[in-house]
This record gives sequence, structure tokens and C-alpha cells, in this order.
Amino acid sequence: MQRNNLKRIIYTLLLTAVWGMTSCSRQQTVFANYEHVDDTRWEKTDTIIFNVPPLEKPGTYREKLGLRLADDFPFMTLSMEIELVVIPKGMVYKSQHKFSVIDETGNPKGKGLSLHQYDFDISEVELEQGDSLHVRLAHNMKREILPGVVDLGFILIRK
Repeated sequence: MQRNNLKRIIYTLLLTAVWGMTSCSRQQTVFANYEHVDDTRWEKTDTIIFNVPPLEKPGTYREKLGLRLADDFPFMTLSMEIELVVIPKGMVYKSQHKFSVIDETGNPKGKGLSLHQYDFDISEVELEQGDSLHVRLAHNMKREILPGVVDLGFILIRK
């Protein structure tokens, strides 16, 4: 009797795993990297750079910003300048974004306790096989030196 229950449990787990794998979206993360930022003094002139290697497949790619903030981040939003250069075409995409990190009651919107993780959509871009990216991130806050930003990340997902 126990043997049949064990078989049912294993069968159920396998079926659940197969169902989970087939029901996932077809999106694929092709690049995800984080760079550490000195969380006591990120200056306006400091630029965080990511170099995405040549892509294997053409398609629509979604860009995301990964962000880790300490509790001492003093603002409700983070204003960023983002520059994306597509190589070898030389196409340049510049944009400014405001990312909301604290709600109206003063609570962080991110996940975590003393260090909060955020993932924000930036945009979508059409890329060809062999294209690579050069990404520059800089803060655009009024304060010259920005405390509380611990890590910045760039994530590229093929749709």
C-alpha cells in the first residue's frame, strides 16, 4: 500500500514539473549582470557600463533595470539616464526614466529587509543576430552625490 502511495506522489511531482516547464513563457534571459556601486557616494559623473556580447538570435528584446537600494536611500524615486548603443550599426537610444522605489506611506516597493531589490522595465528593442550592446547608466538626481544605491543591473530578455 505504501509503495502505491509513493508511486502516486512521484507521478504527481513529475507531472507538476512537466506542466510547469511547458506552461512557462517562451521568454529567455540572454544577459543579466550587476555592477556594485559605492553606496555612500555615487556621483553624477560616475557611469555604470554594461557590454552585452553578440546575440545568437534576432528578435524583440526587453530591457530591464535591476536595482538594489539600502535603507538610507533618501528619495521616493530614482531618476536615471540610460544610453544604449547597438553595435555594429551604431544606433544610439537615449532615454530618461523615473523609477518609483518608495510608496506614499514611506515603505519600500522592492523586496527585501535592509537591502531592497527592484526590477524595472526600460523598453523593447529589435536586434539582429550578431548585434551587441553597450549600455551606460547614470543617475540624474539633483543631488550630486547619491547615497544608498548598492548595485545596478542590466537584464536583456528575448521575447
